[in-house]
Amino acid sequence: MEINNTLVLYAVRNSKGEYFRAKGYSGGGATWVDDINKAKIYGKTGGARGTITWFANNHPKYPTPDLIKLTVTSIEVMDEASRVKKAKEKKAKAEAAQAEREAKRKLADAERDLERAKQRLKDLKK
Repeated sequence: MEINNTLVLYAVRNSKGEYFRAKGYSGGGATWVDDINKAKIYGKTGGARGTITWFANNHPKYPTPDLIKLTVTSIEVMDEASRVKKAKEKKAKAEAAQAEREAKRKLADAERDLERAKQRLKDLKK
């Protein structure tokens, strides 16, 4: 049995050679970008074709955008163990520092409360 190690992805490109960018919920920023790394990438043709149809129907004075097929043939596995270990250590150190600050604050609060209680006891004995 042969394993196919190619991945096919799709993008939408306008007549100026710019790529469609996903803008998210609020819709801010440019719709078309020059850098393909900022482009919205589709896993199937349906979403990309829907975007093309929408632009063709809603902006008829512009040429119909193109469907770009991206074929990925190279796969590189990146070792993330050292990065994750470093991040965990940094988080643990920050949590320990936070716990130390909280303990110092609680000690200061307790000492302050003790002084207030002593003063109140002294005032009540008068």
